[in-house]
Amino acid sequence: MKKKNKIWITGVNGMVGQALNRILMKNTNYDVLKTTRKNLDQTNQTKTQKWITKNKPDVIIITSALVGGIQLNSKNPADFLYENSIMSLNIMKAAHDSNCKKIVFLGASCMYPKLAKQPFKESQLLDGKIEETNEGYAISKILGIKYIQLLNQQHGCSHIGIIPTASYGPKDCYDENKNHVIPALIKKIHNAKIRNLKNITLWGTGKVKREFIHVDDMADGIMHILENYKEKSPINLGTGEEVTIEKLSKIISKIIGYTGKINFDKTKPDGIKRKVLSNQKLKKLKWKSKISLEEGLKLTYFDYKKLSKKS
Repeated sequence: MKKKNKIWITGVNGMVGQALNRILMKNTNYDVLKTTRKNLDQTNQTKTQKWITKNKPDVIIITSALVGGIQLNSKNPADFLYENSIMSLNIMKAAHDSNCKKIVFLGASCMYPKLAKQPFKESQLLDGKIEETNEGYAISKILGIKYIQLLNQQHGCSHIGIIPTASYGPKDCYDENKNHVIPALIKKIHNAKIRNLKNITLWGTGKVKREFIHVDDMADGIMHILENYKEKSPINLGTGEEVTIEKLSKIISKIIGYTGKINFDKTKPDGIKRKVLSNQKLKKLKWKSKISLEEGLKLTYFDYKKLSKKS
């Protein structure tokens, strides 16, 4: 019988971690190793080293991170930089020292220079200044991606840095201090409908364009890249499709059944004006997303309603 590879998902209780776990439960090639923040503090180098040395994972997918929207990123940039950097470096250094076969590090689209030509190509990393509103988080992700590249360069490894677009889906975070665009809109518009509000106000102009990927597609893409990507440079993971925040809010309103007016507070920051990833490398691997934005939003809202009933 063929020996299974032991795979460790470092943030298995997060949205992306849970999606990966759902896929891996059906994959007979892997045994999944799980940890939580309670039983392993990944910011503690000694504990992380001991755990990896003892359990000897063959593959590590780093999904654990301190995350949040524009407000939280702007308020606590040093926290985002420190915690995400130290956590990722602890894991990757210990994994390399323990001869882990494959490390997969997840970056973020905010790593790209804000004025770079779009769609963003992987070769554009560090070609200019990044968006200030989530600078701390972005720098921590750049550090992780570059560390992967330098391990490959210095030691002849074949670790992978993936730069995904913004994800959404089941088990997303709806905490107003931590959530991103889609969960924030779902919660705000849902509450407006429940309270019979005639109008709501959203941050920014509504004209900025964003790309989103359903988390189940993202997990499927990560596994496809893990098993098929042979290059030592980073690779983007996205859908190649973009939508304005204004249109996104209208789609969500239609799904929820909210008929009130949506206003935009132009005094609030938009962040980068457009953010879409080049998927040329991904196309060469013969992978594409399966879940449309509208279908994904319907599934996400269904999940949110279940969560709302429990709370």
